[in-house]
Parts: sequence; structure tokens; C-alpha cells
Amino acid sequence: MHELETRSMKSSSSGPHRGSACSTSLGVLKWLGVLALTGCLEGGGGEGGTSSGSSGSSSSGSADSTGSENLPPPMPTLASPLDAAPDVPIASELCWNLVTDPEGDPVRYRVFVDEIEILDGKFGDEGWEGPCVGPLDFVYDRDYAWQVQAFDPAEPSRASERTPAWRFHTVTDGLTDNVFEDPFDEDLGWEVGGNALSGAWLRGNPVQTATMGLLSQPEDCAGGDICVFTGQNPEGHPQMADVSGGSTTFTSPAFDLSPFEAATVTLDRFFYKMQAEETGTLFRVELLVPDEAEPDGYQVVVLEQLEKPEDSTLPTNMWTPTEYVACNVPMAAGSRLRLVATDLGPGVVEAAVDSVVVTGHFQTDVCDGGVGAVCDPNAETPCSDELLCCAQGTLNKGVYRCTEPVPSITYPDPGGPIGTFNGPLGCDAPDLFVEPQGMDVYEDQGFFSEGSCEMYEGCITEPGWRHLLRFDTQTPNAGSRDLTMGVPSNHPDLFHWSDCHGHYHFDGYAFYDLVDGSGEVVATGHKQAFCLLDWSPWAWPDDDGTHSCGNQGISVGWEDVYGSYLDCQYIDITNVTPGDYTLRISVNLPQAETAVAPLVERDYANNVLEVPVTIVGPM
Repeated sequence: MHELETRSMKSSSSGPHRGSACSTSLGVLKWLGVLALTGCLEGGGGEGGTSSGSSGSSSSGSADSTGSENLPPPMPTLASPLDAAPDVPIASELCWNLVTDPEGDPVRYRVFVDEIEILDGKFGDEGWEGPCVGPLDFVYDRDYAWQVQAFDPAEPSRASERTPAWRFHTVTDGLTDNVFEDPFDEDLGWEVGGNALSGAWLRGNPVQTATMGLLSQPEDCAGGDICVFTGQNPEGHPQMADVSGGSTTFTSPAFDLSPFEAATVTLDRFFYKMQAEETGTLFRVELLVPDEAEPDGYQVVVLEQLEKPEDSTLPTNMWTPTEYVACNVPMAAGSRLRLVATDLGPGVVEAAVDSVVVTGHFQTDVCDGGVGAVCDPNAETPCSDELLCCAQGTLNKGVYRCTEPVPSITYPDPGGPIGTFNGPLGCDAPDLFVEPQGMDVYEDQGFFSEGSCEMYEGCITEPGWRHLLRFDTQTPNAGSRDLTMGVPSNHPDLFHWSDCHGHYHFDGYAFYDLVDGSGEVVATGHKQAFCLLDWSPWAWPDDDGTHSCGNQGISVGWEDVYGSYLDCQYIDITNVTPGDYTLRISVNLPQAETAVAPLVERDYANNVLEVPVTIVGPM
């Protein structure tokens, strides 16, 4: 661990900014900039976020010093991608036609993708110069909508209407195609069946229940507000409306697998079984393949069955992203998915499922055991030869493939010119860690009003003067490739709209705890990161970064930095007795009720930093 002693009542703080502070502080300069990551309900702070509405409003103009009306700039027109454009590359610019201000004033532009403003996130002028922004990173096979608004940078509220939204669809990867997708936000026509006496599948938001001290039904869905689960328990009683006396089934609409050689299914699942050894009490995922020779007209392919504790290496009563593969199975039109939850005994049984995607594969690579094959990272020999079983993508979706090992940057001390990867071999993925060098740990005091954002976001629990432990959080990417998230709408499950701040937050990127000598947590804090970006080079000083709040991520060899001066970048230690403690900073940990971390990394062992600190107390 790294020894630090806090300095009580630091006199000032300087450095880069990415937000504003709402509290009145005795010791911290409140840097205000173009991008305000935190705002206030009553006074103070600035806003650089977006409106959650569907269209922008224009200023009616203002009077200049001569008394004449100062008109807003005209509405621009969009140029590319064209409206309804198909097969747009996943790295693309958005371009528009520039306009001229009626008074000849400078004009800048706000760009919105799926109602979220594309922001830079560092020092600089608000908006974009135009006529293009990007390239921005999108995801395969997805619909997007975008708009542009012109404004006067000297008077940002003096703005045009937003353009009508243009839409485009990104290209597929050429190897796969999604044939069925259901986040359960709408009723797509799944059929409920079975003979259970209670606990039938339904759409909605579950009520949390616990049985014998264990979570038996989640409080929230894995993504969004709607999922499917077995029986609602409005009073939170575990034995009300759980599965009982048989099986409840939930069968999807039909989809067409006939053009493909294989298929995969991804979903988030939750399963609780009170009596672990009770035979026949289970959760099962089935692929139904049309077959006239079968009594019910379908061949049943069991993709997963959870019945015994050893059927899963992770706790089943947590949201767990999972992928199933259908190999050597007839690929047919009219195929369906069926979810089955069965309770044949007296115990409590609950199940839940979210975010179902069925993907057809034009080749059999996922089945052949070589590079690109589906693998189980917990198997004794998950892949052939020297291949590694590695998580795929940006977010943990339970998707693992056999891949060639690649070297990373040398950690924790990189070396060599730009692009030098001389670290150990491993999966081709980012690797985030908490940088201990250069942390600025100090004690401070701040005043918080009843309506402040810090109260709203839960950073402090009581208004008034509070004693704070402030510190920097620096998270370099020491992996083998960029952490690329792209535009925020690529990953809606990780972001939420903040009415207080007026922009979207990436939830729970970092968590902060203060621990005493016995290991007890005596105070906690949190940081809801607004965006991940290339703030400063970490491995190679002359390297160029590419990621911003509008095109999020952390390039390999770069680091994101949350300075100690930012709102919520602290732990409230008002009620902590002076003495020696450990400051624990954790990044990319599993969220509440989930079994895995949200972001894919090659190494999770370095995601927690513990630093001894000495609390002096107010002076």
C-alpha cells in the first residue's frame, strides 16, 4: 500500500477541470468550464449537458446595445449520413451545412445523437466548429437518430431550432445477424404457459425479496425498467407468488434461423432455489426447432439447465449475462425460445430474465473449437492449442471466444516508444487500474444547501457544513487495446439522465470507502462518472488521444482523471474520529445485484487501490 498523510484545510487546488462545484468550500477553487459535470438545484455550478426533450427550442432574439433585436442564427441543414442511410460504417463522421449569422456573429453547433448532446469534455469552446464531428464510434447493426443546432457562442441561449432528426442504420459485421431482440420494454407477444399453481412469468419491475438472508428476487431489472420474472411480490414476501406446484413457461415469438449455420443466444438471467438438492426444481432455457415428427411440433434443445449448485460457477441469484450456442442443430424458420421455471417441492423458487438477443451465424466458427469458437472460461481446457478463452466486446455480456494471446503495455511502469507492447501475454482487452502516483489527498470543508446536487446524488447525507476527504482518481488503460464505448447511446444501460445535472451519467464507475484498522467501513463516497475520456497520456507522453465525452473511452496508454476539486470526488468524514485509516478506491466493480463487472478487462486484480491515510480533523 502507499502511505499518505492528509493535509487539513488545503488552501487551494489547481489543474484541469471537467465539471463545477456547487458547494461553498473553504479550501478548493471552483473551476467553472464549458462542460459542467455537476450542477445545482439551487444556484451555483454550470451546465454543459443536454435536454432530455425531443426537440430544441430557439431563442427569440435579444436586444443589443443599440436596442435592435439580435436574431439567433438560422437552423442548419444536415448533410451526411443521409436520412434513412443503410450500412453506415461504425466509425463515421456526422456532417452538416454551415450557416451565417444574421448579424455576422460567429456560429458554433451542438450535435445530438439519440437526444444526447455530443460533448468534448475538456477545456475548449462550447459546441463544435463544424461542418463535421467525429469520426464517432457506433455499434454494429443499430438504428441512430441525429440532429444539429446552431448557436451564438457569445450568447449560447441564442440558438436556432434543432434540425429535424435524420436516421441511419449501421453496417453488420458480415458474419452475424440479429434475428430476434427483446429488451422487454414493449410486449412482443411472448406466451405464458405451464401448470404451476402460482408464480407465472410476467413483464414488469420486480420487488426485491430475500429468503434466509439471501437475495431471492432482484430489486431492479438488469437493464432498463422492464424485464420478465416469475410472480410479483408486492409486499416483498418471498413465499408470495413464487413458483409453486409445477412449471411456468414463457415462449417467444417465432424467428427465422434458416439462412444460418449456427446460432447464439445472449440474455441476463437470475435464479434462486431455496432447496439446493431438490430434484426437478430448476430453471431452463430451451430452443424450440420446428419438427413435425415431435408430439408438440418442436424439437426441444436445452441450452442451459440450472438445478444443482455446481451447474454455475457464479451465484445464480445475481444478474448474470450468459451466452448459449446452438451447434449441430437444424436452423429453421419458425424457431422459438422457451424459458422454464419449475418448483416441485415446498421451497421458494424465483427466476428473472432480461435483454434477450438471438444471433444467427453465417459460418460454423463458433462451433469448431478454433479461433472464434465459443468457450467456457471455467472449463479445464476451454480452447485448443495455446488459445485463450477471452470475454468479447466492451460490456460483459457473457460472450467468450477462443483467441490468440497478445502482449499488453508493461504494467505498472510502461517503457519504449509509442505503441510498445512488451508486457505479459493475455486476452486482447483494456486493463484499467487505479494509479497511486500523484494522488492529491487532503481534508477540506464545504457548505451544502438542502437542494444541492450533492444531496440529490447522495454524496452527502445532511446539509450544512461538512468535513471532507478529497482526492484524485486516475485510471490508466494499461491493456492491449482501447476501451471504446463510443457515443453514450451505444450503452443505454450504463447511463441515466440526471435532472439535477442536466446530462447523462455513467453509473458507478468508481466507489470510495474509508476503512478502519479492524476492516470496518466507517464512511463511503461515490463518483458517478459522466464520461470516460482521454484526459492525459500515461504511457507515452507524445501520444494522441481520441476519446472525449462525445466519443467515450480510454485509449490504451492514456488515463482518465477525476480531480479532487470535483463535486462528489470525496468522502464525507464529518463524523469520523481523527486517526489512521485506509482509503480504498475501486473501479469497474460488479454493480448491485450483478455477478460480473460491467466493462470487459484482461485483468480485474488491479481494480482496487488501498492507501493508508491519517485523518487530522477540522482545525
